[in-house]
Amino acid sequence: MIWNTLRFLFPWFLILGMGVAWGLSFSLAKVAVNHGTAPLTLTVWQSIIAGILLLVLMFLRKIRLPFSKNLLWLCLVIAICGFIIPGVSLYYAAPHVQAGVLSITVTLVPILTYAISIPFGFEKPEFKRILGLVFGTLAILLIVIPENSLPEPEAVPWILLSCLGSAFYSLEGIVIATKMPEKLNPIGVACIGNFLAVIFLLPLLYGSGQQMSLNWPPDTAGLAIFGISFISAIAYTLYIYVIKITGPLFASQSAYVVTLAGVFWGMAIFEEEHSVWVWASLLSMMAGLALVTPRRKSAELSSSVGLGLENKNSS
Repeated sequence: MIWNTLRFLFPWFLILGMGVAWGLSFSLAKVAVNHGTAPLTLTVWQSIIAGILLLVLMFLRKIRLPFSKNLLWLCLVIAICGFIIPGVSLYYAAPHVQAGVLSITVTLVPILTYAISIPFGFEKPEFKRILGLVFGTLAILLIVIPENSLPEPEAVPWILLSCLGSAFYSLEGIVIATKMPEKLNPIGVACIGNFLAVIFLLPLLYGSGQQMSLNWPPDTAGLAIFGISFISAIAYTLYIYVIKITGPLFASQSAYVVTLAGVFWGMAIFEEEHSVWVWASLLSMMAGLALVTPRRKSAELSSSVGLGLENKNSS
């Protein structure tokens, strides 16, 4: 009885932990860019440091990955949809948007994940959960539409840019759930994904004229980059793991924890103050979380998404 309860709660603890950590990354991103770090430089160093941390972890745990074209393709999707586009979008938007507001854009992850999952048959349409997605959408609209919702109305395009990263996170979650073999270690996949991201980003970095070098010993920006990289390595690996054991929709609900944590991290670090529209948005997201949360049975069934697709393809 107790063991079954712990098994049920375990994914929730993982979501809570990585959500709080990921929520901090928005404030750290603002710290880094506000202290002069260019967006592409930040994205490259995040992937380099996170990749090295994961490589060390692979060595300590003696993790080996069977090389194949499918593995390379999967890691390529993770590099583009999980690191490059979300990272670059976030870091370009960070100087223009409050950290708390920036974190709210991740509510698009469960919205789009659920929307994509239904036509593919991974999830069934349910009125309660669709209503939850409506509340999530409303949360974004409450920030973007009212004229006095933001300190600077010019931030709206940058918020939409950040939403682009959330859209690719959703696509990535579906790919991981349907194409990632059950026995494939998520630490190794995330490690390769980070290094592939570096390979793609370096030509863009030098072509843009942005500097690669960082100060040593690390200054404030450098410490923020190390913090973001550590969070990326640990939290992202947990994210892939949760997708594997529960399915993409359940894992994507970490976005709500990220949002709540991101708002309060921004208040704690930058003393951010928010309009009534932002607080209404936050309440709307919490309502959405309560409504869109899969039932226990649904959460257990969603863990077989990848197997189900393989069976369909083989028939």
